[in-house]
Order: sequence, then C-alpha cells, then structure tokens
Amino acid sequence: MLNGPLVTLRPFRADDLPRMREWMRDPETSRTWARAPIVPDSRFEDDLAGKFKRFDTSGYFAIDDSQGHFVGRIEFENLQLVDRTAEVMIMLGEPSARGKGIGTDAMVTLLRYLFDGRQLERVWLTVITWNEAAIASYKKVGFIVEGRLREDCWIEGALHDQLVLGILRAEFNAKWNAATP
Repeated sequence: MLNGPLVTLRPFRADDLPRMREWMRDPETSRTWARAPIVPDSRFEDDLAGKFKRFDTSGYFAIDDSQGHFVGRIEFENLQLVDRTAEVMIMLGEPSARGKGIGTDAMVTLLRYLFDGRQLERVWLTVITWNEAAIASYKKVGFIVEGRLREDCWIEGALHDQLVLGILRAEFNAKWNAATP
C-alpha cells in the first residue's frame, strides 16, 4: 500500500468490481475515462490473481479516501526500465471525491513511488481535450503539455484529440520535495 495525506492506494479486491461497474454506467465518468476499462466478471477474478497482484511493468491501485471509502482507481503501465519512463492513468469514480484534492494526492503519492521507489525519470499520461478538470489537476501536480494526438480517440461516434502531458523527476522533486498536496 502507498499512503498520502488524503489517500491510500491499495491493491484491488473482488468487492471493488460492483462499484467500478456503477461508475462506468455514469455517462460523465465513462466519457472522461474515454474507454470501457472494466473487464467481465470472469476475467476480473483472473486479473485479481494475476496482473493486479504484479507491480513490475504495471501497477493497478484502488484509491481509498481518508475514511477508507473506495473512490477511484490509479495505475501505471508501460514501465520501461531502460528508458526509465511509465504511463499513468487515474479515475475518480465517486463524484463526491472530486474537487477535494484527492486526485492530486493520489497522483503525487503514485509519482513519489515511481520516481523514488522505481527510479523513473519521466512519467506521462494522455487526457481527452474536453476533460478540463483533469487537465487542471495534472497541471497542479506539475505535468506539462508535451503535445497533442490528433483524432486519436473514438468516442460517441467521432474522433477526438488527446493531450500528452509529462513530468520529469527533477520537476516533481522541485515542486513536491517539501510540499504536501
């Protein structure tokens, strides 16, 4: 488990699946995630015993708030040991958890692990261009817009652009070494 001032990042449990399914039925939540990431029940059990237990080139975490309520998910994928990079993703599924610094704390907590524990030098993410709240949160953490993937994502019957944002270890340390979210 990884702990921040406002969150605990923990491994997924079987009892998390019903809540994640509810979140993905919410049109606004699923629209900002830009994908349907929830696996069928039969595969979720396999993932719990498999990829959700491994933290080598990827890591999947449930986000619990300070009261222990499951409010979202955060993960890293595509960890490249030679290049010292990884991609991150986050979703706050509980609308009541948004706008309270929980997403920022979850991201800072994961980045501390990736930069300090895994010795990465760069972490990046993509975000659909209309997700202004997420973009603002990523910039608050210290991510910088690095580019635009034009017509990269098929959603609601049309192609949409995504932004690529990245943060370097030195940038993260300059902002968060003595700071808390």
